[in-house]
Amino acid sequence: MPRPSRWSEIVAAASEEFRDRGYENATLESIGARVGILKGSIYNYVASKEELLLAVVEEPARQLLAELERLRTSSGRTVTVRLRELIRMQVRIFADCHPAAFVYLQHLGRMPSPRFAEFREMDEQYMDALEALLAEGVRTGELALAGEPRTAAYVVVGTLGWMQHWFVPRGPEADRALADQLFAQLLGGLVAGSGMLGISRSFGDEHGL
Repeated sequence: MPRPSRWSEIVAAASEEFRDRGYENATLESIGARVGILKGSIYNYVASKEELLLAVVEEPARQLLAELERLRTSSGRTVTVRLRELIRMQVRIFADCHPAAFVYLQHLGRMPSPRFAEFREMDEQYMDALEALLAEGVRTGELALAGEPRTAAYVVVGTLGWMQHWFVPRGPEADRALADQLFAQLLGGLVAGSGMLGISRSFGDEHGL
């Protein structure tokens, strides 16, 4: 009788190992120890540690891009509503794919493998879609940005990406409430951005800064 596959356990253990120790310090032996199998058994599933890292990050990356494309192409909703949905979706994926999603954020730009170029391209697609959404908000008058939409997109992505340092899933309701808090704080900054930029410039002129 064939033994059940341990693949899902191996991927989960690798996610935790890469998150806790970093890719460079993680070993197939330590990942196997988390599952209760020997290093040699992992080679029945992957050929290298890099291949295992790819398996860890692929699901959250593709899920995020698919959800963003669905959100981008949805019609009949305001930019602010779609921005709220984007933040809710991001937090949900962080929770559903925890900690693999944060492993993705940590290692996106560090791996030389040609396969990782594909993920970096998806990351750029994400930035382009978010920038287009914010630019649309400027055109419709919903948002008043302090600078270029691309800069605002970096602010949003930076805020969400920093969650890797402090976020722990607490359940659907609590995670959704957290997403709405982040949305309210980001939206407040975006709406008030132009006025705040004027205040900053006036302060600088007055004090010779």
